[in-house]
Parts: sequence; C-alpha cells; structure tokens
Amino acid sequence: MTAGHNALRTPGEKGDKGDPGPPGRLPIARAFVPDTVHYAGDAVTYAGALWQAKKDTGQAPPHADWICLAADGQDGITPTIRGTYDPVGIYARLDIVALNSSSFIARKDQPGPCPGEGWQLIVSAGKQGRPGPRGARGERGEPGSKGGPGAPAPTILAWKVDRESYTVTPIMSDASEVPAIEMRALFEQFHDERG
Repeated sequence: MTAGHNALRTPGEKGDKGDPGPPGRLPIARAFVPDTVHYAGDAVTYAGALWQAKKDTGQAPPHADWICLAADGQDGITPTIRGTYDPVGIYARLDIVALNSSSFIARKDQPGPCPGEGWQLIVSAGKQGRPGPRGARGERGEPGSKGGPGAPAPTILAWKVDRESYTVTPIMSDASEVPAIEMRALFEQFHDERG
C-alpha cells in the first residue's frame, strides 16, 4: 500500500452536459386484466379510475403496488333557468329565477320563499343612470287618420229679453250659460238714424 492510497482525492472537473434524452411518455392505458402480471410503469383503467403500476404486480388496484393517476369523478350539474319566480312553484338546487329586476339561484332543493336564506342573489338591478343628451328632432310623421264626427254643437232654443236693461240672453239646447248681449247702443244708433 502506498502512502497516498488512503488520502482523500480531489474531485475532478465537472463534465459536459449530456444530450437530451427522449421525451417522457405515459404508456397507453389498457383495461386492467385480473390474474395477469402488470409490469412497472403499466397504465390501466379500473373501477372508473386510471392507475399506474409502481412495480411488477399481480394485485388489482387499489393496492400499494399501484398509484392512482386520475380518480373517478362525478357528473357535473348545470343551473336551470326557470323564468320569473312563482311563489307556488317547486324549485330545486341550482334553479335560477328572476324577481324584481334581479336574479337568484337556489342553494338547495325546496329553497323556500325568494328572496330568503335558500336563495343566493346573482345579479341585482343597478340605479337608473343620468339622462343622456337630447337627440336631434326627428322628421315629421305622416298625418294621422281623420277622427270621427264630434258631438253636435248646442243650438239656441229661445231668447230671454230684459226690457229694463236692454239685454237679450240666448237659451241654449245644452243648458249652458251664455253672457247677455247689450242692445242699448244698437237701439240708440237706430233711433238717431231714424231721427
């Protein structure tokens, strides 16, 4: 044994980076086959989930020899638009209704009166905005159709003569009051011209 055999050696220089390897890929998944050996890295579908073998195994998933890559999910539930809220209507979870310019979604089946604890407000009507500027005047429209005949005008049925004041008052067919007509100046003019 030489004296330097047990001495620590200094690490050498770092080597160049190697060429990139092939891209990694998940093997094509196949249905799990009972009583068959599945090899490390195999991907299988079983009970609605996707599994990958961690080592060669004859065990069925779920087992410690397998890792779950994707679990069985649930079907999604989408909201149902039910129109304007009806107090006697029957509603289920995720039903959407309109009420007083707002929209609500049911939190559960039979959510009770809306609005209430069984409903979640989605959209609420905002405040009315300021009026915009007045627009330009539009073109004149077509004349409308001729209206029907109106009620007949009242007629004079008789005259009430007041000799002391030289006035006459017409008596109308609709019993409306008409101011008296002053006749004195007319009679005076007639008298002067006859003179």
